[in-house]
Amino acid sequence: MKILIVGAGIGGLSLARALLNRGISADIIDWRSDWRTPGFGLFLPGNASRAFGQLGLMPLIMQSAVPIVRQDFLDFRGRLLSRIDAAAFWAGCGPCLSLPRAEMHAILRESIETLPIRTGVTFSDLRQTSGGCVVTFDDQSTATYDLVVGADGLNSTVRRLAVDPAPPSYTGDACWRFFVPNMIGISSWTVMLAKGRSLLVIPVDRSTLYVNAGIAHPSGDFSDFGAAADLQKIFADFGVPLRPLLDRLPPATEMHFSRIESVQPQTTVSGRVVLIGDAAHAMSPSMAEGAGLACEDAVLLADAVTGTHDLDAALEAYAPRRQSRVAWVQKQSQTRDRIRWLPLALSGGLLRFAGGSLYRRSYEPLLIEA
Repeated sequence: MKILIVGAGIGGLSLARALLNRGISADIIDWRSDWRTPGFGLFLPGNASRAFGQLGLMPLIMQSAVPIVRQDFLDFRGRLLSRIDAAAFWAGCGPCLSLPRAEMHAILRESIETLPIRTGVTFSDLRQTSGGCVVTFDDQSTATYDLVVGADGLNSTVRRLAVDPAPPSYTGDACWRFFVPNMIGISSWTVMLAKGRSLLVIPVDRSTLYVNAGIAHPSGDFSDFGAAADLQKIFADFGVPLRPLLDRLPPATEMHFSRIESVQPQTTVSGRVVLIGDAAHAMSPSMAEGAGLACEDAVLLADAVTGTHDLDAALEAYAPRRQSRVAWVQKQSQTRDRIRWLPLALSGGLLRFAGGSLYRRSYEPLLIEA
């Protein structure tokens, strides 16, 4: 079977690894020419670590990852609203872990080192024929594949050309993302909340924190946003434990500011073209399920296409199997965002008196293997 994977991010590489484990060597292309900007921090809930474990990668991931045993929700003054015993909740499923996204990407690349990744390569046309796809690459060469998988992210070219041309939708939120030295001794997943603002930090190694600072901004006009000074001003009323991180930002801190966008195509399977990961279901990061869902997609798709001689039937069965689980996470992400942007008197009360039950309700369906 000839398979082309478009996109060498976490989803695409996870699929390449899953297929390789089942004896299939896929072709992989990516528009990037190198891996110098592979992202910031990565948080893996238990279902995500279980999925990566199914790829046989947990021993390597555990060497780089920080175990996250609890999640603390605080108000902007630093008062505890809710504490989740993450280790207990996810016991029997998989550990909660955090690590730099670059580390995960390197682990995945090394796990498929026998497969060449054609970097700096895109395609200009994808035409479906009876029983396959003809792909025209940007150098005007062509190749025929039994299956093309779009793992090319939020702004997927595969999705636009072969599945659904609708562009991503703005969620109404945006965020800054960056790494800082762990100068305040944070050892757990910790978020501080105010109406329309959140400041989340996660340790990703012994000395580094990943920071995600979020704001609600329905108009989507960010012409005056982006600098560190804007960040410090917006979170000026936040207290300890996290505010000192913003006051003492090293001058050379690399910072990424972006709108948060989502995609919900009408289908993720169209003939012999399949979307996985963010290309299929990019969403708000409030459930931290992006990497986990992408890896689950990869494992289940690899099972589907290698477990039958009828590829079309396998793809037809794969799509609905993923649909309900992904739809649940999308719905819960939207609900959690709405709660977070309520006045603190309401959202804080919900978290103080029902934080544990809200967490269980969101994540319990994911304890079951996909």
